[in-house]
Amino acid sequence: MEVTSMTTAPPEQSTQTQIKPELSNLVEGLIQIDASDTARLFYDEFEGKGFYSTNKSGDLIALIIRSNTKNIQPLEHCTKLKELYLESPDLEEIPDYIFKLKSLTRLHITGSRISNIPQEIKNLANLKYLNFESNSIKCIPESFSELLNIEVLTLSNNSLSEFPTSILKSKNSRILRLDLDHNKIKNIPEEIEKLSHLKFLTLSQNQIKELPASLSNLKELIALSLDHNEISEVGNSLKGIPSLFHLTLSNNNLKNLKGKLPDVRAILELHGNDLTIPDPSFHELTPSEKIEVLNNFDEFTLKPLKQAKILVVGDERVGKTSIINRLLGNPHNENQTSTQGIDISELTFNDYTANIWDFAGQELTHQTHQFFLTERSLYIYVLDAQKEDNQARDLHWLNTIKSYSADSPIIVVANHSDQNSNYQFDLQRYQGDFNIVQVISTSACNLNTLPEEVKNKIGNSIERLTSEISNQLPKLNGINRLLPESWHKVKESIELYKKTENIIAKDIYDSECQRQGIGAKPLQTALLKILNSIGTVVAYPNDFRLKLTQILKPEWVTNAVYKIVRSPSSTPGVYSEDLISSILDDDYTLIQQQWLIDLLIKFELGFRLQHNNDLLIPMRLPSVTPEYNRNSYSKGLNIRFNYHRKGLLKSNTLPQLIVRMHNYVDEKTSKYWRSGIFVSHKDCKGIITADEHNQSIEVNLTTRDENARNLLQWIRSNIEAIEKAQINANRDKAKPYNEEIALFDETYSQVVGYVNYDRIERAFIKEKDSISLEVINPESGEFEDIDYNVPTLLGQYKRTNDSKLGPHYILVFLTRTLLRFTEFRAKIINEMEDDINDRLKESLNSNGILVSDQSRGGFSGSGKGSGERDLVILNEYGQQEAIIEAMVLTNANKKTISKHYDKLINNYNTHGNPADYLITYAKVKNLNHLWRQYKKHLDLDRDMTSDFADKTNIKIGKSVIKIDDTEQTRHIFHIMVNFGVPPES
Repeated sequence: MEVTSMTTAPPEQSTQTQIKPELSNLVEGLIQIDASDTARLFYDEFEGKGFYSTNKSGDLIALIIRSNTKNIQPLEHCTKLKELYLESPDLEEIPDYIFKLKSLTRLHITGSRISNIPQEIKNLANLKYLNFESNSIKCIPESFSELLNIEVLTLSNNSLSEFPTSILKSKNSRILRLDLDHNKIKNIPEEIEKLSHLKFLTLSQNQIKELPASLSNLKELIALSLDHNEISEVGNSLKGIPSLFHLTLSNNNLKNLKGKLPDVRAILELHGNDLTIPDPSFHELTPSEKIEVLNNFDEFTLKPLKQAKILVVGDERVGKTSIINRLLGNPHNENQTSTQGIDISELTFNDYTANIWDFAGQELTHQTHQFFLTERSLYIYVLDAQKEDNQARDLHWLNTIKSYSADSPIIVVANHSDQNSNYQFDLQRYQGDFNIVQVISTSACNLNTLPEEVKNKIGNSIERLTSEISNQLPKLNGINRLLPESWHKVKESIELYKKTENIIAKDIYDSECQRQGIGAKPLQTALLKILNSIGTVVAYPNDFRLKLTQILKPEWVTNAVYKIVRSPSSTPGVYSEDLISSILDDDYTLIQQQWLIDLLIKFELGFRLQHNNDLLIPMRLPSVTPEYNRNSYSKGLNIRFNYHRKGLLKSNTLPQLIVRMHNYVDEKTSKYWRSGIFVSHKDCKGIITADEHNQSIEVNLTTRDENARNLLQWIRSNIEAIEKAQINANRDKAKPYNEEIALFDETYSQVVGYVNYDRIERAFIKEKDSISLEVINPESGEFEDIDYNVPTLLGQYKRTNDSKLGPHYILVFLTRTLLRFTEFRAKIINEMEDDINDRLKESLNSNGILVSDQSRGGFSGSGKGSGERDLVILNEYGQQEAIIEAMVLTNANKKTISKHYDKLINNYNTHGNPADYLITYAKVKNLNHLWRQYKKHLDLDRDMTSDFADKTNIKIGKSVIKIDDTEQTRHIFHIMVNFGVPPES
């Protein structure tokens, strides 16, 4: 697709016809597009810009005018005009001369202040698409009934108080789509059945209370949006619609839909109503499962859950267990031993039952807490009032709690206050960042043993703690949720099993759910998540490796995990299966031991060594940094991930990064220690170290080339993934670190400053070759400004001539890049789709092809929502050039293939891209077989594999799609690259 300005395009190269002189003022300042292009695509893509196109005679055939519509009188001479788009807040009425443009097939007048549509609209008899969105229109003229060719009518976001009945009076209505959302419509007339060809009807955001029975006569209706109204009853108005793919009834006043919904094939949205549903996971069910639940759910008796989990955390020897013993009514034990894993007690507070989890406080066990920290729980953080104020300690525990459960309330308990009754916890310091609901000074000692002055100062602190827990439990999110009696019965059965069994087989749980009438798998999973969150069991229903034996007695699994990580090994950090067997004794079968190893790997506490399959647990590695030549790592890319608030760099971040990066370990070095790892990729070497004191992770690489950039991207994406997992409750907020580039002196022996990575990348996008940065002169100690080369700071980024960008250029580059990735398929085979996308993005960016990731740009069912594109290639103006949609395939799953292809075709706003790309990251033994099945599923127009040299690792194809009812086409290139078993030589 070509876009050129009339003032800059050389006449001999332009394929466009000069406009007639009398119309030149009308198009002044607008951009001319080829007559073969669809103006609608440019209208959607280039906000704020105007366009036009002409036929061979110089007549206007398409016109897009924004902002200034005051001087458009020459429009009356544009008798050949087919498409007209006007958008201006200054436009208050439709000019009379527009009704003379009888060739118009598409008229858009949007974002204006029009309140009245004249009767003369009937003169535009050829109109197919009519859009008056975002005006102030209050009624529709009767003459609308004479527009017999209208197929799409949009009147969204106006001031209509009544349904436009004039469109129902047409003798031969052809309307296929009708958008009336965001108005003030109160009723839908029975006559709506006259729109017999209607396929899409949007009436969201109105004031509709009832639905007419005649809706059921719209037999061709595919999508119906009625969300955000006041509908309390649907009767039989929907039951007879046979072909609905999408029905939205969210945010109404519906209470009962039993037997009243049609068979919806794809999407059924019901949230935001007063429906009685078993669990929020109801909204994850398929339409047929939702209908089944609604048809049967009112037969169940509902009871509140009234059960939760209390997690008690803190350092070793602060008195956590002693506090819990006093809560349980036991006397203080002076000789109380430290908790070695997790102890679990049950206690009732008024009508609420709590499972109290007492966590080991030894630093070695902190990383394992992530197994069991849950949302919707009450946390008690215990500290020792005898020890001086320790901000780093407090931040560690408060951030750990927030990482896994941001909204959970926290009670801070300052224990041993009998020994230091003057201790005060600095609540003001932390109140804004953490949900601390109370601070209580306590003593676990028996009350009658305390001196009178201490009693007077801290009072009966255990009683006050009990009272505060009783106050907080009823406020926990979800604790009062109503669950069917059948769910309670399954919970009670599991609690009985737990008394005699350490592992409850999955089929036993499934059978118990079936016996109680809980048949839908999502509902079974929802109940299991509830049992996990309240501490009844430990379950990981969403992890495919752990599903076979996923329902566990908490003490059984927690004690095993802690026992392994606390035990020493002859080679620090390395655990053979024989050693793990001896650690666990005879309490765990061989299968269970393997399951526990998988659990450690799942939570990234360890990984298997390739040469002997032993388990390496990084947190048990030596803490001493090995000797190495620091100068050799200072001349390449040097990056610092600066955790700008103390406590945000957790002690488990670097051990977890070692697990994620172990496939890149430099075998010719000391490999790794507790706070660092040597890595390599081709000729680039690197070292990653954590500096907890300075709250940073340092990355030092030996080169500034593509290998270094790729290695940095994988480090970056893994750190980001770790932080996302740890701050899941804050995933929409800023990252807890700044990524900074280290600036060295001329000899590369000393760091003289740091600069934000994003700042340098922005300078590169703006085509700046150098940038002045403030650094410290190592000799004088004074600040001075030094010019640095921008591409060098980024690792020798290349600039590309944007004119090279085009479908074939991008295809060839993608193919070559993906083939290069197959050289290290042993690493990629275990990576997720996002990880491989990160590799691809870095390769594109570093070669001058600008890419953004996961932009919002699709459409919801009502045509107004969202959709996530994996990667978006941008042109030199930062505008979209092409979309890359990616997926991982291990077999020819037709549903998965079709889902991603449909997303690329239908869900994304492609802005008239000449071509887009669907990439498959295959992980299979037989690529040829997968490719044949893939082509069969999608019926490709052409297999292009023979055009490329490598036919064993990569396959290429093309689909050609016709755009609407025009003569234009859109190309989808299919690239399938195999990271599975390498082909035999």
